[in-house]
Amino acid sequence: MRLRLFVVAVSYVLVLQGLACSAKDTHAKTPAKMLVPTIAPPTAEWPVFPTPESRDKDKPAQATNSASEASATEGSPAGTSDAPKAPTETPDSQSSEIPSANVGVAPTSVAPAEPVALTPAQMEPHKRPVPEGYNAAAELFKQKKFPQAQKAFENIIKSGIADVNTHLCLAHCFLQQKLYSKEVKEFDWLSEHAKNSISLKNTCGATARTLRYYMSGVCPSPCIKANDPRWHVINGKRWITIRYSSRTGMNYSEHHIGEIIANENGVPVSKGQCPTCGGTGQIAKLKDGDLMPRL
Repeated sequence: MRLRLFVVAVSYVLVLQGLACSAKDTHAKTPAKMLVPTIAPPTAEWPVFPTPESRDKDKPAQATNSASEASATEGSPAGTSDAPKAPTETPDSQSSEIPSANVGVAPTSVAPAEPVALTPAQMEPHKRPVPEGYNAAAELFKQKKFPQAQKAFENIIKSGIADVNTHLCLAHCFLQQKLYSKEVKEFDWLSEHAKNSISLKNTCGATARTLRYYMSGVCPSPCIKANDPRWHVINGKRWITIRYSSRTGMNYSEHHIGEIIANENGVPVSKGQCPTCGGTGQIAKLKDGDLMPRL
């Protein structure tokens, strides 16, 4: 029994010694680890050591550059600056070709075109200068030589350079000679082209309308007329609505035909029978040579 315990103790000691020896060998073979600081470098000049991977990446680029330099200098005389160089491409460039037409061409500035002066015939009538011969024709008009003044003004109009005043003087020449059919045409022209004066434009238009009333036999006064297109039927009777503003309008029956309807502050007011037509709404037709009407 004692022998067995002795054998077991000796074997246990031998096993422990073997394990200790193997541990020493393993510790001797394993190199000591270097402590690397984990704190960020204190300055920006922290040394960067090249790694084998970075060296391998730089080798093809250097070989390519040396090959391109050799191909660029091959066959060219030494010391000359006319030797062709290989074009270099950048990642951002799309094409190395440049149109030859744009090489060496400086941008040219186009001078603004000078305004072209218009002739009197090309201008609008209200912008034309005083035409040649107008002063002589106006002098004839002042002397009441209306037939001679009429021909002088008509010659200016035929030349295509007449202004608004030329047509206005011609219209009054026709009026003084009682040529109403020609006069109304001149006032119609003035109502369209007399743009230099709104009052003159409106006055000429009103004169042309009044002359047409006289020449058609219709009373030019603002009286109610039987042939007015504004008549409408209500309950079997004819009524006419007269309105001078958007505020108030008045309805008048057929019994008010021939009455003057005046405008008083935008309100229609009857002033009784019309003295021009006597309440009939009609007058004798005006003809050339008749007495001058009241315009």
